[in-house]
Amino acid sequence: MLNEKKLETLKEYLQRCVEEGTFPGCNCAVITKDDKWTCSVGYKQLVPEKEVNDLDTIYDLASISKVLVTTTCILKLIEEGTITLKTKIADILPQFGQKELTIKDCITHSSGLPADINGYKQMKDAAEMIEAVWKMELEYPTGTQVKYSDVNFILLGLVIAQLKGSLDGYAKQVMFDPLDMKETGYRPAASLRQRCCAEEVMESRGGVVRGVVHDGKAFKLGGVSGHAGVFSTLEDISHYITMLLNDGVYNGQRFFSKHTIELLQKCQTVGLNEKRSIGWVFSDPNYALGDYASDACLYHTGFSGPSIIVDFKLGIGVVTLANRVHPTRSNTKILTARNNIHNLALQAVDDIL
Repeated sequence: MLNEKKLETLKEYLQRCVEEGTFPGCNCAVITKDDKWTCSVGYKQLVPEKEVNDLDTIYDLASISKVLVTTTCILKLIEEGTITLKTKIADILPQFGQKELTIKDCITHSSGLPADINGYKQMKDAAEMIEAVWKMELEYPTGTQVKYSDVNFILLGLVIAQLKGSLDGYAKQVMFDPLDMKETGYRPAASLRQRCCAEEVMESRGGVVRGVVHDGKAFKLGGVSGHAGVFSTLEDISHYITMLLNDGVYNGQRFFSKHTIELLQKCQTVGLNEKRSIGWVFSDPNYALGDYASDACLYHTGFSGPSIIVDFKLGIGVVTLANRVHPTRSNTKILTARNNIHNLALQAVDDIL
């Protein structure tokens, strides 16, 4: 049961973060199997003029796209029998030069591929970027360490598109529609721009980035990519978290199989330098999970400010949507605030503490 008094303390802390410049604004949800608390603080834009934030604000999820959507689509492909974790990327994308890398290698960030596409800003178009991905060499032997990489999930997005026609179309079919995520997707319509929070001020992009993907690689790839590009609201994301906390069931309908829910609760990188589940960070103490998270906790963040925790053992999810890169990416105060946010959120559940 959620404790309203303790949740008010969380809201006061988030408001203080706004006042101290941690982020312009924030939408936060604390979710249990059958309850949900939400709040909105601050502003969705500061420059050129202030605009007050509200619960309907649409956020650029940045790298949370990797776990919320791309990982979900991969798990759906596994459930339907189209692929397995052992499927080789090159069996689906024959242009790819690393013939032995598997779905699991990429989705656990243990592939050995570089973190980024070197020199992508100077590349003329998406085709040149993808060509660079096909030719990439490994930086370390596959399966010997975890190294977070956008390239892994760019490849997974290409796998989905190759098998199902498009990443965004398949995501809508198997995820957004079944989970009533009506305001989640890639490339928001121009009519939704005013509801989107402002991101970085970038002269190269004509000023304030708003309603268009902030991530440079996703932007060059046309706004749809496996590593970034998804926009969503607090309400829509809460549907997904509620499904996970209810053993894969949403509104009485099974979304994920019990096997998939069990799979998400297992570390896939035992013995390596980071603990990873399928896509997600998994109960790794080196991340800002808070001091009360259990040993069955999923976690991920996005560069622009958002974060998600799903703790299966405690039965709680915490979603924090923020635009910390507005007006500049040099603001990194959120890195120290996340642990405090998660501590306050977990303490607000009476039967946990």
